[in-house]
Amino acid sequence: MRNNTITLFAFLFLCLTSCKEENKFPLEKKYWDITDYDNVIREIKYGTKPDEKLPTFDNPETKLLVEKLTDEENFKVVLDDNSLGLKHRNEIAQQFFEKWKDMNSIYNEIDRTDKYVYEKEYIEVFNFGLELQLKYFKLGNDEIIEKSDDPKSLSVINTVDSNTGTLVNNMIIYLDEINNEKSYTNVGLDLIASGIDKNFIDLINTYPNFNYENLLEKVNLMLKKTKSENIKQSLTKLKNFIESKKTPKAEGSEL
Repeated sequence: MRNNTITLFAFLFLCLTSCKEENKFPLEKKYWDITDYDNVIREIKYGTKPDEKLPTFDNPETKLLVEKLTDEENFKVVLDDNSLGLKHRNEIAQQFFEKWKDMNSIYNEIDRTDKYVYEKEYIEVFNFGLELQLKYFKLGNDEIIEKSDDPKSLSVINTVDSNTGTLVNNMIIYLDEINNEKSYTNVGLDLIASGIDKNFIDLINTYPNFNYENLLEKVNLMLKKTKSENIKQSLTKLKNFIESKKTPKAEGSEL
């Protein structure tokens, strides 16, 4: 009887522990809000023991967690909802941006061979942030225009252009990862290429009239440096797309 009692208590303890682990993360929720991100990020950063591996896509037990963490739909469901006010959506975007900066520090570990330990997770978090910033800065600019007396005034135009320039510079940081090419496997390099294809094309489509000379210069430099064929293809496509958006000079105009 005593052995049966011990076994029963051990079983109950195991069940309670298992339930507690599952309750750490709101995996059953369709969309995560800021509070969810705050709790999950804190748990991953401070609840993972030094000898434990962080949640990854490759681990079946943690795959869903990382997929939820990097799911852009969590912020798009709010930021794309035109029934909500610009100010409210902009505030939510700001909060998500702060959480993304916390996320960015989770998966940036490099081992003794200078390789990223969590390259897939690191790049997916980076891409999450790029798509978030595209919406965040657009909402901020839209709010500035909406609240101004004269949306076409020079001060408004300069402010919007300055904000857009900050966004472009933030996105150029992504291309800096090409300088760390040796720290990635081909899987990581292909993810970087996919990020270029998606996010930078979205950037230029959102701001087709912006001066992208700094971005173009960076693209040309990285084209000379990269050894990845997929990244070369993505950069070439981006370069051609930027150049296709340039306004041709009128015939007879000064050079």
